[in-house]
Amino acid sequence: MHIKEFSTRVMTFKLAAGLERYEMDLRKLAGAFLDAELWRRMQQEFGELRMLGASLPKLSVAWVAVLVSRARLLQAACGRGGPAFASLLQEHLAAVEGVRKRCLRMMGAQAVVLA
Repeated sequence: MHIKEFSTRVMTFKLAAGLERYEMDLRKLAGAFLDAELWRRMQQEFGELRMLGASLPKLSVAWVAVLVSRARLLQAACGRGGPAFASLLQEHLAAVEGVRKRCLRMMGAQAVVLA
C-alpha cells in the first residue's frame, strides 16, 4: 500500500465523519439559532472540513456545491430569511449528505480484500 493511498483513505474517512457531525450540529443549530457556543464550534470545525474537502480532488465538484450552498445559507441567516432560510437549509443539508455519501462510496471502492 502506498502512503498517498493511505492518506487519501484517512482524509476521506475524516471528511465523512466530520460531515456527519456537522450535519447533526447544523440541524441542532437550526432549532436553537442563538446558540453562540455551538455556532463558534461549527465555524472552527468547518474550517477543518474545508481543508479536507480541498485535498480530495475526486470530490471537488460536490464539495463546491457544499461551499456555495453554505454561503447562501449564511447570507439568509444574516438576513433572517424566514422561508428562504428553511429552503436553503434543506439545500445545504442535501449537498452535505451528497459529499458524505460519496466519501463512503470512495472508501468502499478503496477497500482492501484480505485473503
